[in-house]
Amino acid sequence: MKIIRLATVAFLLTMCQVSFAQYDGDGYYHPEYDTQRPTTRYSSYHQTTYYDDLDEGWCNFYVEYSPLKLATTAHGAEDRLYHTATIGFSYNYALGQSPASIELGFETSGSWFSERLESGTKSSLSFYNLKIPLNIAFRFPVSDGFWIVPYGGANVKWNIYGEEKITDIHGHSETYKIFDDHRMIDNDYNRFQLGYQAGIKLILARCVSVGAAWKADITPFCSYYDNLSKKEEKERFRGLSFTLGYIF
Repeated sequence: MKIIRLATVAFLLTMCQVSFAQYDGDGYYHPEYDTQRPTTRYSSYHQTTYYDDLDEGWCNFYVEYSPLKLATTAHGAEDRLYHTATIGFSYNYALGQSPASIELGFETSGSWFSERLESGTKSSLSFYNLKIPLNIAFRFPVSDGFWIVPYGGANVKWNIYGEEKITDIHGHSETYKIFDDHRMIDNDYNRFQLGYQAGIKLILARCVSVGAAWKADITPFCSYYDNLSKKEEKERFRGLSFTLGYIF
């Protein structure tokens, strides 16, 4: 009888040890001890469940459209609307067991603008750049496969190439490289800029991301001397962007 009792106690102690090995003190499940490989586990920072393949981080490949305005400091001058298309990639990395995460990305963009002057001359400007955004994000699971991710941060932008094409009423045109300091006399365009962004992303069905963000330049895109104000005026981009991406 004593042998049976000892065997029963030993069996129960063994089961308790295995159970505590699978679940630590904060309620997190360790799937390496389980052959079932469950699809969800408990989140200590939010009273819900979230998916194992997203808790450590994720990659996001996305496309973006941004109707950005080039705002000027000159009094009475009108802002110009640029259409910007972007292809980007980012990685979101969780910071411990908290909802905070670091998101580092890489983007390439192209922007276009054109207008018809009163004289009939048409001015078209386009440029292309590379951008590295760095964000602090907060990941909040709402339901299975549905996350809300607000974020904000700064970016470094390198304007690779840009040109302005002037076409007169007779169809004759001339093209200027806007980042060539030797040819652009009236305007001074900057190759390197700093900016910031703040927005929110929704993750749907564990694989689709949609979002919107406010983006703005900190350092100016270009500057020029205004004869009316007798001072140097600066122009910076700002506006909303809309993103559609694939999470993996």
